[in-house]
Amino acid sequence: MSTTLKRITIFTGHLGSGKTELAINFALSLKERGLPASVIDLDVVNPYFRTRLVREKLEQLGLTVICPRGEWMKADLPALPPAIRGVLDDPDRYGVFDVGGDEVGATVLGRFRPLLPSGQYNLWLVVNTCRPFTRDKQGIINMLAGIERACKLQVTGLVSNTNLGADTDCQTILAGYRVVQDAARTLNLPVVMVAARRELVAYLRTQLPSGLPVLPLNLFMQAPWQYFASVQ
Repeated sequence: MSTTLKRITIFTGHLGSGKTELAINFALSLKERGLPASVIDLDVVNPYFRTRLVREKLEQLGLTVICPRGEWMKADLPALPPAIRGVLDDPDRYGVFDVGGDEVGATVLGRFRPLLPSGQYNLWLVVNTCRPFTRDKQGIINMLAGIERACKLQVTGLVSNTNLGADTDCQTILAGYRVVQDAARTLNLPVVMVAARRELVAYLRTQLPSGLPVLPLNLFMQAPWQYFASVQ
């Protein structure tokens, strides 16, 4: 990891950035290292791609999933379980937060600001340069500024997750990384990792700077039309 691992890691990013897949896979990587990890669903923005939709599968893999339950599971209101406070207060547990992908979603995170003192967390902005609002350096900078205003916390690093879904190839990922790296230099922030589907990782590691982590992604989230097709 090109930045120090903290006990609390927060993934934020605009709709379509892939932050939910990042949060899930990062939490699973912590578990594989023997660290007790909880993934916390704070996404009140996107009703179709939320950690809570695959809660049972993740719990079978040994993750603790904290999200609204029962009648609140599909709500767009910030019904925040009190168990979140338990993760923040437990010095032995690693918490991975999936935060709604715009200024509205980041406002929910701001409710926990008193429990997130400077230096005690990583807040990572997930960037997909194939999405409209983060195609270039200025768009990334603007997105970061809006999220920081909303949650009143400072972003500590960028995650390059450029993708076109199933059509993603290595050249797309590498081109996106160069844009993210350019923004990171201007912002004086690190690019903490690049993410890619597992089958692309080996080649990417030969093309990216030595020491830059590449997080292999197993895909958990499905679009609604994919989900209904799979259960018919």
